[in-house]
Formats: sequence, C-alpha cells, structure tokens
Amino acid sequence: MVRSLYAGISGLRNHQVAMDVTGNNIANVNTTGFKAGRVSFKESMAQLLRGSSRPPGNAGGTNPMQLGLGMAVGSIDTMLVQGNLQSTGKITDLALEGTGYLVYSSGEGDFYSRNGALQMDSTGRLVSPTNGFMLQGMVADSNGNYPPGSRIGDIRIPFGEKAPARNTSIVQYGCNLDSDSEGLGTIAHSNRFLSSVAIPAASAGTATLTSLYDAQGNSLGIRAGDVISVAAEGVAAPRSITVTDTTTLNDLLANAIRPVLTAVSPADAATLQADGTIRINAAGAPVNNLRISSNRPTSNSQVATVFNWGPSVTTIADSTALRRPAMETDNITDLYDAAGNTLGLESGDEIRVNGDIGGQAIPTQTAYFLAVPAGAPAGSVAVATMQDLANLIQGSFNLPQFDGTMYNNVSVSVNDADTPDDRIPDGSVAIRGQAGATFSLNNISITATNSNLNNISPTRLNANMTATEIQHARDVGQHSTSITVYDESGDAHVMTTTFTHSGIPGEWLWEITTEGGESILGGNTGRITFGQDGTPSSFTFDDNSTAFRFDPMNGSNVVVIRLDAGSPGSFSGITQFRSPSTTAAKFQDGYPMGKLQDISIDEYGEINGLYTNGVTKSIARIYVAEFNNPAGLFKKGDSMYSTSNNSGEAVMLRPGIGTSTKVKPGALEMSNVELATEFTNMITTQRGYQANARVITTSDNMLQELVQLVR
Repeated sequence: MVRSLYAGISGLRNHQVAMDVTGNNIANVNTTGFKAGRVSFKESMAQLLRGSSRPPGNAGGTNPMQLGLGMAVGSIDTMLVQGNLQSTGKITDLALEGTGYLVYSSGEGDFYSRNGALQMDSTGRLVSPTNGFMLQGMVADSNGNYPPGSRIGDIRIPFGEKAPARNTSIVQYGCNLDSDSEGLGTIAHSNRFLSSVAIPAASAGTATLTSLYDAQGNSLGIRAGDVISVAAEGVAAPRSITVTDTTTLNDLLANAIRPVLTAVSPADAATLQADGTIRINAAGAPVNNLRISSNRPTSNSQVATVFNWGPSVTTIADSTALRRPAMETDNITDLYDAAGNTLGLESGDEIRVNGDIGGQAIPTQTAYFLAVPAGAPAGSVAVATMQDLANLIQGSFNLPQFDGTMYNNVSVSVNDADTPDDRIPDGSVAIRGQAGATFSLNNISITATNSNLNNISPTRLNANMTATEIQHARDVGQHSTSITVYDESGDAHVMTTTFTHSGIPGEWLWEITTEGGESILGGNTGRITFGQDGTPSSFTFDDNSTAFRFDPMNGSNVVVIRLDAGSPGSFSGITQFRSPSTTAAKFQDGYPMGKLQDISIDEYGEINGLYTNGVTKSIARIYVAEFNNPAGLFKKGDSMYSTSNNSGEAVMLRPGIGTSTKVKPGALEMSNVELATEFTNMITTQRGYQANARVITTSDNMLQELVQLVR
C-alpha cells in the first residue's frame, strides 16, 4: 500500500508538470515567435518480485514478476513547427521562414530568437525591444561594398548620413534611329518623249530591244532573257536570239531577220528606214509568212503586231514604225509625245518656266524654241535639243549640276532608257531638287505658247511636260536626347546628343552639346554606322578620342565620359530599323550628394539605404544562425535562446543564399501554440491527475482498515 501511495504521488507531481507546460503554452499563445512545449512521461522504476525461469525438462518456463513504482517526466520538448506570419507593415519587423534564428548580442555573448520585432536605439542600432540586445549582421563600407575580411557585428542604420557626389563616367544609349531618315529632294518628271529608232542616222538601230515602243507609244514589253525567233516559209529552222540588256535592233536585223531572208533568196534584204520602219525588199523571191515571235506571252502579241509585213511580200513592205525613248542629244523637232503624236512646235514658239523653291516663287524664265525671234529680249536663249531644255530648267530653278545625294544624279536630265527602274519613265525630263524642305520644288510649270496663231499650237508639248511629283522633299532625319550628368562636386550639367542622318544608308552623325558655361575639350562629334542586322557596327570620334571630355568651369576636375551606344549583334544599345526614332540616353552613373532618408529590406536580409539623390546602396546584411539540433537550445527568457551542449554551435549564414531560411520584412511570426490541442491536453492531464489522487485516497482507506484491525 505504501508503494501505491508513492506511485500516486509521482503521478500527481508529474501531471502537475504537464499542466504547467500546458499553462505556459496557453499563456504565450500571442507571444511573437514563441514555440510551444510538449511533455512526455516515462515509467519511473520497477521492483523485481520474482525472476524468470527456464523451461525445466518437459515443463514450461516462467516470466519475471515486477512491480512498478510510479512514473516520471521523460522530456519537455520544444515544438519547432513554423508559426503563421502576421503582416505589420513596419519595415523593421522581421519574420523568418525556415529553421534559422535571428542573432542578437548582449555585448557579452550571443543569443538567438525567432522574435523579429525590432526597434532602433538612439545610435540607429537595430535592437530587441524587450531587452535591448543588438541585431547582428555584416555592415557595408561607405560605397555599399563588403570587402574581404568584413566581420559580423551590430547593425546600425545611419539616418542622416551623407552619400558623397560621384562624377559621371559612362552614358548609355538605347532604343531606335529610323533607317528611313535621309534628307530627300523633290523628284518630278514629265511624260515620256519618244524618237524614231533611225535618228540620228549615225546611230540608227542602236536602240536596245528592251527600250522599243510602237508608233502609238506602247512598249513592246521585251525583257532581258526573252528569246526572239524569226521564221518564214521555206526556211527549215527559225533563227533566234536571246535578249540581253545590250541587245540592239541592229542585232535583231543582223542575226535573225536578214539570215532568214537570205535563206529564202540571197537578193532579199531588210533595212531600217528614216521613219523607224523596217523595210523588206523581196528582190530575189517572194517572202511568205514571215513571222517574228517572243517566247514570253506578255510580249509576244506586241512583237508579232509591230513586226508584221503581211502574209506575203512580193516587192517592198514596211513594218510599223518603231520608237525609242528620247535622249539629251535629240532635236526637239524630231520628238513625239507619249502617245506618238508630234509636239506641234515651230521656230520662235516661246517657252516659260515657272515654279517656287521652298515656297518662294522663282523669276519667270523665258526662252524660244529652235531660234530666237527678232525683237526678243537681249540674252534670250534658243532651245533646240532636249539638253537645251534641261539646261533651261536647271538655270530657272538655280539648281546645281548634281542633286547632292550619294547617287550623284544630274539635277535635270532626260531619263536614259538603260538606267535601272527608278520610277521615272524612260525618255522623260527628270527634275531633282536639293535635299531638305527648304529646297522643295513646287508648282513646276513648263509651257510653250504659239508664236504664230495661224500655225499649229504646241498643246501636245504642254500636256507632255506636265510635272508629276514622285518624291516630296523632306529634311534630313534628326533626333536629340538629353541627360543630366554630374562632376565630382555634384554639380549637374545637361548633356544633349543630336543624331543626324548623313545621307549614306546606315550612317549617322552625332554631336554632343552642353547648356551651361562648360568648356568642351573633345570627343563631342563622330559617326555611328549600323550593320544589316540593325545593330551598331562602329562608333567613332572625329578627333580620334575615346570619350567625351568637358571642363565644368567650377573648379572641379575635367569630366571624362565614356559613350556606350551598343555593340555588333547586341540589341540593348541603339538600333536602326524602319521605325520612329526613339533613341534616348537611358543611363548615367553619376549623382549629387544625398542623405539617407529611408531603408528597405529584402528576403535575403539585404538592408538597402535610399538616399535623397536617388542613389540606392547596401547598408548591411542580416545573418541568421542555423543549428544541428535547434531543439537543444536553452530558453533564456525574453524569447531568447542560447547554445547548449546538445544544440551544436551556431553557423552564421546569409538568408536565402547559405540557408533556405528567408527573411520576410514587414511581418512577424506568430506563436505556434494550437489552443484546441492545449485544451485537449488539459482535459487528459486533469483526468490523469484525478485518477492518481483517487489512488492515494483509496490506499489511505486501506491503511486505515489495517490500523483498525487492533482495537
């Protein structure tokens, strides 16, 4: 009975311990960073009443007989389950996600806690509000760097600290320059003028096949690569030639038409007439079913129509007249309009040139066709050839000989038939103004008046000279961007970079100017060129500098700024595509003096200072401690822990980098106590306590009965 009394007492005493732990958990249900405790019991000891025996012979063995003598507390464990996070909005409130601990120093030793409710003391140190212990981490140097050998210590926020000024050393550019930015001049042209292929006689028939027209001004449509075939009755095989850009009408006569006629009769011949027709002379034998065709359907019908002498030529037959585009050397009286009509000119007809340049009207220029009549003003000009007409127009608009573009076109010319397609009709009068809106040509008017009303009027010439504008003048593309740069004293200087298209595809000129009294020392002009991929292929300085340099003229040292416009194959700098110009100086690394006005903390424990000059730099880094056995830490009160023999030493690591633990600024970790669990534990603890108390009272009654056996 005495044994049962002491067993009950051990149960009462140890269930009281369990109740103490539960009470402590419930008391700390709202304690920041608190970790709940848990009690586990163990059997205390056992008294051996009889030992066990081995089976003797055929009988069985017996088990030991032991009597328990109560129970004891096996362990009081700390439950390290992550608590929920509560947002506070206060930047210096820190919660931890993970197994690490914030590190505090009392000045004599280090302590560890999950409570990150921090405040600042009078010197700017981050401290625990419950005991003033100082948060530990690594403090950056004045430039925000952590040089080798930096040590962990108290974290201090130096509010009011000044960030020294820094001079600009680099300016970076980005975005786009429009590839379609070269300056353009006005381009206008008349309608096509035509001439006979037999004029002048010295070069008759030298017109290329690709430039031929019929008498009504319709192109034959012959192109390089076409195969022109000539066949006739009695000729075993057609004669063919393959057209090139230089194949002439004489080539067709000599290499195809005449050989076919010779095959019919040696006396038969084909000759080019003064009116542009081809005459077949069947002197030896009739020529039947003479056919000329093209292997390309779009030109075959026109070729067959023009080169047509009927089904049979017995004596002489002429084809349709052939025309070619006019040239500068042609006499105007030999020309036709685009529809093949004569121009209606006579000697003495007056021609006038009118128009304006950039909105300013030019003085009216008067000249005369073929000859200057009696009584005309002194210095009057006679216009006999197309070159004379071009010279008159050039002089009237005071145009230079060439248009100033990279192609070096003649300002006023008769467009040659053998030039590549430039949207100007072959044989028309082309007028090219200088680049820029200031030199735009407008209201171009070139008209002739009849000198003798009794004769034909030059109305067809006037209609054919109507100017058609195919390109409007515009200024060269230019784009500017400005950025504020700083000298070593922190004074601001506005630096403006202007990009101007050079007129050469893919090339721009750049120039840097300043707005104050600065003295530019060099590196302020140059060129930037672009490759086919739209990225910079070169960025050069006109004076062979490597950087832009200027003297602030305020006592500070010369500012040297490297210009970064990008590199080949990289689209992070300036590009050149067919898109509006948006290039900007997007970054420079200088700044004036500033004061620390605010801080930010990230999940990696980095404390960054925000200065009034816009500079952000690192101030300190919070470190967390990791333990092999965090449950083995000593509780020291104030939500603090210290190391024990079984916790292991603290390992200091950067949150999120050296450990998976991360910092959550503006939040606190709540207690991980679960009230439902604690209330349930109270019920089971109370019932256990009651049962042990019943053992004591029952044992007492039994003792009383024993005492009363003797009266």
